[in-house]
Amino acid sequence: MTKKKAFATMLILAMMLSGLLAACSGSGGSATGKEENPGDKKTEQGTGGEGKTPVGGTVKIVLPGDAPKDLANVQKALEDKLNADGLPLKLEFTYFPWDQYSNKLNLIAASGEKYDLAWTHVSWLSQIVSKHVVSPLDEWLETNGKDLKANIPSANWLSASIDNKIYGIPTLVPTAENNNFFAVRGDLRKKYNLPEIRTLADFEHYLDTIKKNEPGMMPIANDGTRALLREFGDVYLPVGDMGAGPGYVDPADPELKVRNFYESEIFKNIVNTKRKWYLNGWMPKDAQEIKDPEAALNNGKLAAIWSNVLKTTERIDAFKKTLPQGELEDVFLHPDKPKYIFDAASNLLSVFSTSENPEGAIAFVSWFRSQQENYDLFSYGVKDVNFKLDGSAISLEGIGEQQTYNQVYWAWDDIRLKHFSKHVSPELIQSLQKWDEGAKEAPTLGFRFNADPVKAEMAQINAVEKEYVDAAYAGFSDYDQFYPKFENKLKSAGIDKVIAEMQRQLDAFIASKRKSPRG
Repeated sequence: MTKKKAFATMLILAMMLSGLLAACSGSGGSATGKEENPGDKKTEQGTGGEGKTPVGGTVKIVLPGDAPKDLANVQKALEDKLNADGLPLKLEFTYFPWDQYSNKLNLIAASGEKYDLAWTHVSWLSQIVSKHVVSPLDEWLETNGKDLKANIPSANWLSASIDNKIYGIPTLVPTAENNNFFAVRGDLRKKYNLPEIRTLADFEHYLDTIKKNEPGMMPIANDGTRALLREFGDVYLPVGDMGAGPGYVDPADPELKVRNFYESEIFKNIVNTKRKWYLNGWMPKDAQEIKDPEAALNNGKLAAIWSNVLKTTERIDAFKKTLPQGELEDVFLHPDKPKYIFDAASNLLSVFSTSENPEGAIAFVSWFRSQQENYDLFSYGVKDVNFKLDGSAISLEGIGEQQTYNQVYWAWDDIRLKHFSKHVSPELIQSLQKWDEGAKEAPTLGFRFNADPVKAEMAQINAVEKEYVDAAYAGFSDYDQFYPKFENKLKSAGIDKVIAEMQRQLDAFIASKRKSPRG
């Protein structure tokens, strides 16, 4: 997964992901290590199964980024396998550039264009539902999506719902505080006999050691702020996936009060921590010093970087290609502290409101999410042509450039079916599969803030945030010097009105949730 995927929730403003994410059930337990592997059973999807709507025709799919080079051959293989399995469907793929993607979805719905299936994200689900870009899926899930409903936990569906209607088919991946990570050079930590990093003090000791002993290497890029949230509090941000936003909720607060994040000690402590790192020379002196943190990491110029629960498994091959003896380790501060599931979904596959073939779209997703062979074909391509398997590990060794199939499989990821690199240890894979076990399901799970009633204020707040927060989180600003002006501008922009609207919507959501069968 690229950095775009990791910050997917910021797509509307920055078109960057993340991504990662959902596997809990009941009162917070995980399904990733307990649910039956859908790849172990074969299900009849076809044209006449009991209770299923016959399907055919073309499913038109919209995805972000660039089309894979070998898409045409993989598409034919997909259609052949679909037909052999009793699903006479044709597929049509359209890819839109990242910086145009969200606008393209809106235009498709507004103009009535007949597309069927698209990648969407929970962070902008409220907006696209209110604009009638996507349709509720409940009717079609009860016919051609029964296997999906049975194999994906209820909490994931809740996170993909608005007003008790499902608007997307969620991924099934680790989700509890999944973006609150750093990654470090494990080989360097061991070289200097440093302990496993569990606290902020441990992490800062590592950064200082790199600064003093590794000339030419930057200890950390000016990113990764979310990983510090666990150090200073428990934080649910209704808006904002970069470690900041106008309002926040402490999930342990019995009143679930929405508070001003920028007035909190949490924000102040993060800014002061980043300022300390900057003044100590642990972070770049300007934004241009490390333009591409991933490249710097892979070239041995960077010792720590932002991460998420799956990111190390996804960046490891590129890292090992240039630093074969290097090691990457995840850092999740205070691992013994309870971790929360704030969202049991992030990336979704949704059906357009203008779709002419919603039944076929749902049947297609159910088909490739129900069998390992089908999942591999759509996600990775044709075996031994587009990818190889080394045991259960995926490999691209010996795959020619024209046979590459770099599909955006993170949009429908399923930890039960996913293949990992040979560089990912069995122990890490097992840990990921059990990541959500014991996590606490936040009472805000499933809440979606609709910013439309305060969109003018949100636009002004975003402008103020861009002026001050980016620089503060890069360590460039002294808190005591910038904060009074920052606070005044936020007040003028209408932050109090936004927080009041968040509270109103959250109160209504909690009341509705308590009345629902699941609540």
